[in-house]
Amino acid sequence: MKNIKSLCAVSLMATTMAFTSCTDLTEEPFNILTSDNYFTDKASVEATVLRPYEHAQWCGWDGDRWQLQELTGDHFVWTQKGRHGYDDGQWVRLHEHKWNYDMNQINGGWVGPYQGIQQINSLLRDFNVLDFQAMGITDEEKNNYIGELRTLRAWFYIFLIDFYRNVPIFTEKDAPDELLAQATPEEVFSYIESELKDVLPQLKKENIVGRFTQAPAAALLARIYFNSQVWLNVDRSADCKTFCEDIIAGKYGEYHINQNDYRDPFRSGIKGYRSPELLFEFPHKRNVYQFGGFHDSFLHYTSGQALGNPDGGNNGIHMTPSRDFDGNVYSFASQLGTPYEKYADCDYRKQPFQITSANGDYEGFFMIGTQYKFDYTKGYGYTNETVKGTEEYKGEPLIYVDQVGRFSEGLSTAKEKGSRVTTGEENSGVRFNKFPYLQEGDGLYMCQSAPEIRLTEIYYMLAEINYRSGNKAKAAELLDFIRVRNYPADEWGKYSYVQNPALLTDQEFIGERRRRSDLIRWGRFGNAWWDKDVDPSDKEYTIFPIPKRQLDANPLLKQTTKGW
Repeated sequence: MKNIKSLCAVSLMATTMAFTSCTDLTEEPFNILTSDNYFTDKASVEATVLRPYEHAQWCGWDGDRWQLQELTGDHFVWTQKGRHGYDDGQWVRLHEHKWNYDMNQINGGWVGPYQGIQQINSLLRDFNVLDFQAMGITDEEKNNYIGELRTLRAWFYIFLIDFYRNVPIFTEKDAPDELLAQATPEEVFSYIESELKDVLPQLKKENIVGRFTQAPAAALLARIYFNSQVWLNVDRSADCKTFCEDIIAGKYGEYHINQNDYRDPFRSGIKGYRSPELLFEFPHKRNVYQFGGFHDSFLHYTSGQALGNPDGGNNGIHMTPSRDFDGNVYSFASQLGTPYEKYADCDYRKQPFQITSANGDYEGFFMIGTQYKFDYTKGYGYTNETVKGTEEYKGEPLIYVDQVGRFSEGLSTAKEKGSRVTTGEENSGVRFNKFPYLQEGDGLYMCQSAPEIRLTEIYYMLAEINYRSGNKAKAAELLDFIRVRNYPADEWGKYSYVQNPALLTDQEFIGERRRRSDLIRWGRFGNAWWDKDVDPSDKEYTIFPIPKRQLDANPLLKQTTKGW
């Protein structure tokens, strides 16, 4: 990783592009550095292969794609907090499913993946004319580089088919400034499938951190088959099942679940630890490429005081509230929402987040209750001094509550104004720290990986397929294999699905950029939950509209989403 910073900086210059829209893809190389004089050795090739991965991390975890997947679901919301966070009503529209086709997030869901696709296309055009042998690169290495890039390109296209269905297919064979019409969902799906199947054998089998190898490529095939019923109205669950079983059996590389630590896949990268569960992770390193932007939206302006690091956040996103003004847990007819209270009290994950050692050990996934200042003397834990609020509770202890309302104006006024996306306060909502923001220190702060593909996902896909085919016992067995690490041994019998089949839940993948897709697959995306009514029938909400800026830029594009 020490070389990535400098190498990626150079490769970025070699592949810089100007994007006024996804259909204006003209390359703009710097005059002093082009493919003719940049590619001189294996290191320069490696650097350019790494560059699209950096964009992919941003695309998947720091940009609009996460917001489209999670802020349109029932687990997370970005509430207005007094004078902060209304932001032209965009968060209200996402939560209430009242978006429009010129919103930044709707456009960003399109532009981000296409930027990555065209970075890759530009590289593949260069690779087609390079003399790899002269640079000491074998045919096997060359094929692996190309296979990685094509796999990553397919990963970008999965966003596009999931969000919009009808999208253009750009490859290295198309001119950078060429305008293309949309392909059908069937054509896009077939392209993704054929690309992944074609490159799978030429990828390396051993796990390489931050690079696509056989197992994550196979997992992408499982993903598209898993969702083909929604995308194409075609059942490919048998194909998904085969790939899941093969991945678990080790056909594409050895991976396993750490059943003794519920934090395992989320602390990969901290102090050099690598989780055996992660098929693919985006690695980070302090002052090289940090896992920062994703967290900024969750944390209060003063959160650094509690976490022992120099930064606060935007005080935006939190869990949707579980409790009403009187402290009672909401009970929606849809059984959706109330995410924090769906965790059992004994569930390790539900513990209030705290750092328990100077080496970055921690407990819990959520920040809730009174926030205390980090103990710099010990290098972990907290002092008796509270973190203070800066807005409604300026000078008072900052206490995160699992409620949303204008409590600072008095309970009767709060009830009158209601619990809405627009009635939050600076302390509203449980804060999410599953991918732990830790104290400033060597290998701790902003250094954990983004867990893009987990072996747990493979188990859960296989479990859902078994469940839907009527084999609930097998589904429970697969799920329990993962879930046992979340509970104390003396409590496990109460929560085991094998022992309690009626408890089967949809709660597990919280915050991992998949809630919208899961709800759609389960036919529940249009249901009501906190501050959201049942979706109206005038438009299609499970597919985002083709963004207005793209329609204006490319006359070959048509609006293909119902009602738009």
